[in-house]
Amino acid sequence: MPYKFRDIERRLRKLWFDIVRQKWSHVIFSDWKITFPVPNHWWKDISPWVEKKILEFISKNKQDFDKILDI
Repeated sequence: MPYKFRDIERRLRKLWFDIVRQKWSHVIFSDWKITFPVPNHWWKDISPWVEKKILEFISKNKQDFDKILDI
């Protein structure tokens, strides 16, 4: 199931990532070691390619990322 920006934001905040800044429709997240952008197009899902890149940045797999809010 594709993620919306809000789903990704909630999970990243649980992992101690904060919003550092925003430029147009891209929100920059950082934990002060890793910094990366996430598109915030509220009318669209996040593309699978972008999801994959976000998971690579935070060194998680999709199953672990899905379980973050279950705790």
